Amino acid sequence: EDELSDMFAAGSLDSILFFSDRGKVYQEKAYQIPDAARAAKGIPLVQVLALGPYEKVTAAMAVADFDAVDYCTMVTRQGRIKRVELAEFASVRPSGLIAIGLDDGDELGWVKLTNGDQQIIIVTSEGQSIRFREDEVRAMGRGAAGVNAIKLDQSARVTGVDVVSGDEDDRDLLVITEYAYGKRTPIGEYR
Repeated sequence: EDELSDMFAAGSLDSILFFSDRGKVYQEKAYQIPDAARAAKGIPLVQVLALGPYEKVTAAMAVADFDAVDYCTMVTRQGRIKRVELAEFASVRPSGLIAIGLDDGDELGWVKLTNGDQQIIIVTSEGQSIRFREDEVRAMGRGAAGVNAIKLDQSARVTGVDVVSGDEDDRDLLVITEYAYGKRTPIGEYR
């Protein structure tokens, strides 16, 4: 069954970056994606992107200006993290580019645009979390596999990633479980 996984606003001339579970990035102009009515189903992305068999898009974002944001920060299901200068994705060939090297069994799960002085929060399926400054992860080349961001138990997976900006004292983190339990906690309580 199909379910909504992401949404964002984009202008017609924006470049949309699509990141797949296999660590590849694809790019298309927003105006190349057909318009549809509010309640319409839309079209399969394989009609727009050169996705491989069984390849799934796990993150997408609109970029109006590749010079306005400094970095693209990626996190995998097995807890690896990588920062790349966003300018490296300014021109992506139609067949896509490798955005991150992956170990066997790992998948690219989250991609966030960051400016160099924000904080990253990662939460796992076991309810563990970690928070750190993004500049603790050095910027790497496009083909690198990244570094370990969080140590996981054998059965655990990363289930959530977000970026925190500004004064942490007036911000909370809302965590929602698979069975719809939720809690809101001041971010300062996360070490």
